[in-house]
Amino acid sequence: MIEWSEQHLTIRDMVRRFVTAEIKPRLMELEHGDLPPYDILRKMMAAFGLDEMARMRFQKQIAREKAAARGEKLKEPRDARSAEDIGMRLVPIIELCRYCPGMVTALGVSVGLTAAAIMSKGTIAQKERWALPLLTLEKIGAWAITEPGSGSDAFGGMKSTARRDGDGYLLNGSKTFITNGPYADTTVFICKLDDGSDAKHRKVLGFILDKGMPGFTQSKPMRKMGLHSSPTGELFLEDVRAGR
Repeated sequence: MIEWSEQHLTIRDMVRRFVTAEIKPRLMELEHGDLPPYDILRKMMAAFGLDEMARMRFQKQIAREKAAARGEKLKEPRDARSAEDIGMRLVPIIELCRYCPGMVTALGVSVGLTAAAIMSKGTIAQKERWALPLLTLEKIGAWAITEPGSGSDAFGGMKSTARRDGDGYLLNGSKTFITNGPYADTTVFICKLDDGSDAKHRKVLGFILDKGMPGFTQSKPMRKMGLHSSPTGELFLEDVRAGR
């Protein structure tokens, strides 16, 4: 259980005032209109220094990874999962959820799924190119795994494919119910390697896609029963060329 400190409560009150001033008056547009949440989220990130904090954490991690690649011995990093740190991360989420929980989903998928996937599995070059703008919310990310014929059994029923073609791959398939899909600048696309084997046992691959790539189409936002502040859409790929 987290005991809120005076610092937590001060930050909570500041975030609460921001939500009341910036989000509450636009709630109808966010939840029942066509207002994307990203500019407001960016304003919140900047107002509380969350973008700069993300930038500093990123730079420290990349510096460590580059040092490790050079063979340098490194001290164990400080565990950032203290109650104080966790509390600071929870405060904005709690306050956003009081009025507009969809914004938490939009933010979480961009930072917590898309950027985190690249930070976990990507090369240093990929992290520097794609992850940092996602972590600071300069760019929006989507994590594309769900398909029209597969949901809870995402891998078992997955039909999207990557076929080797020269020094790269050709990607084909479609995804649905993708959070941030209509507006994403960067998409982590999950598919299976088309190597002629049984589809259920094919290797699962992930590719980083940029908005506007030839053959890559992002739908308009779906009209849902709720949570329109978390834009959801479909993705269509037809012979999209991706590198190794």
